[in-house]
Amino acid sequence: MRAVLLKAFGGTENLEDRDWPEPEAGEGEVKIRTRTISVNPTDYKARSGASGGALPMLLGRDAAGVVEAVGNGVAGFAPGDEVMTYLPRFGYSGGEGYAEFVKVPAEFAAKKPAGLSFAEAAAVPLVSLTAYECVVMKSRLRAGESAFVAGGSGGVGTMAIQILRHIGADPIITTAGSDRSAAYIHERLGVPEENIIRYAGRSLGELEDLIVRANGGRLPRAAFDLVGEEMKKLCLRVVDYWGHVVSCAPEPGAPIDEFFHSMKGPLFAKSASFHSVFLRSPVRGGGRPYWGTYREALDEIRGWLEAGDIAPPMTED
Repeated sequence: MRAVLLKAFGGTENLEDRDWPEPEAGEGEVKIRTRTISVNPTDYKARSGASGGALPMLLGRDAAGVVEAVGNGVAGFAPGDEVMTYLPRFGYSGGEGYAEFVKVPAEFAAKKPAGLSFAEAAAVPLVSLTAYECVVMKSRLRAGESAFVAGGSGGVGTMAIQILRHIGADPIITTAGSDRSAAYIHERLGVPEENIIRYAGRSLGELEDLIVRANGGRLPRAAFDLVGEEMKKLCLRVVDYWGHVVSCAPEPGAPIDEFFHSMKGPLFAKSASFHSVFLRSPVRGGGRPYWGTYREALDEIRGWLEAGDIAPPMTED
């Protein structure tokens, strides 16, 4: 088959279109002929060498296509099915999505939502699974509770805001760094303009005041850090008493002990909790007994997409 291989860490000039061994479906796996693959920030981080791995490397963490074959023990899929799939990094791989064919354990695949193009479906798995873990599994917000999302215009933010809206979070407050981002959040995601906070040129204290004001004078019940650095600090400042900060943005210099070490710390002082989200952690360390959760989440997300409760990330032809 043809594949696009990363031959050395660095820029896109190190990607090479070449022949590569075609994978075959093993026990519990599906083989998919790809129609569309996505490009995520995790791909260019891996391309730079920041995530390690062995070269040559096949990048690609999402794909949509048609089932070519299924391995022994696979139920629910048959050749010809249109599917979307999350492609975890197993061991030192890069996900292996930039290819004509991919194979993946069946737990990481789902039927392509009716009405979505292959391009739209390929943009769904990684960002929607991350958002699902942040909102549904970690924050456990209930209808009528408020949420602050740092990074609402990104891929994960797009899905997180929609899932929050679907479960009835109110109000949903988020940030924007440009007119374009603000317009996208308002027009595409339905966030009222008064709940979109412009952060450029403002201090954390100013931003905190604006967020609290947008929430009717109260601290938000949950704060989602999808960016890191200053936005993580902001989430820690604005979360409510007994609230939850959820972050999928790991970074040096933000160890969990700093959050809890002192009674004056931002979380301890409010008896709030911090939840980290690393989507492939059960893949890397937990093993197959944990993987059914991915299938359950993808199936629920597919149902929301088919019902029109949420929409896929915006794609361009």
